[in-house]
Amino acid sequence: MTVEHSPWLMTWYENIDFIKIPIEEFDLKTISFTYGDSHPVFSLRKHKMDGREYRNKLYTYDEITEVIKKYGLPQDWNGDGAHGPERYVEACVWSDETVGKYIKQYNVHTCLYAARKENP
Repeated sequence: MTVEHSPWLMTWYENIDFIKIPIEEFDLKTISFTYGDSHPVFSLRKHKMDGREYRNKLYTYDEITEVIKKYGLPQDWNGDGAHGPERYVEACVWSDETVGKYIKQYNVHTCLYAARKENP
């Protein structure tokens, strides 16, 4: 899942769509976040050594909202990937409860995203 819509992810497949799930529907203790996709965030590649504070870190909801306030959403400033591997904020949901309701309701399995609170 991602925080807000990621136009770049929408280019991965044909006939793709997304579902927006309000963050209020989740138990925030069941979600962790990375600023960027978790694989490059924790990678040993060159970009990991670029000094950006959000590398190699996992965040709670309150922590990621502070990072987003400071840097903005990656999809807004790095949609083409020219400034590093971060293109969205990844949300890892560690419970099937909320997402499961949407999977059943819409019969979907990929590209769900969580919406931020308007004024966190």
